[in-house]
Amino acid sequence: MLATYDLHDSIVESVEYLLDEKKVLIKLELCQWKQANYDESEPEMQEGVLTFTDVDSFQIEPSSFLINSNEILNVNVHNEDRNIEIILTGTDDIGKVSIIAQDIFWEGC
Repeated sequence: MLATYDLHDSIVESVEYLLDEKKVLIKLELCQWKQANYDESEPEMQEGVLTFTDVDSFQIEPSSFLINSNEILNVNVHNEDRNIEIILTGTDDIGKVSIIAQDIFWEGC
């Protein structure tokens, strides 16, 4: 499902891990203009939430990395183990959000 969206250059506003629900919620501004189905009459950016469900593992590296309007540089999807790595810009460094999840879906606001 994640391959459906081009997340490069999108802006991550927050990441929330709901351990008891086995969910990760990533609030972001999606670059609509980079999507295959983009219509020029739509806004170039769309706020929404990328939800990962049945999460087996979640990690942010380095542990001191702060999520605050970080740009997505790259997304690596390893289908064999359901591992998704999202590489983000930081103020002085680069951060990585790693998630192993069963399902992913996008809901625009």
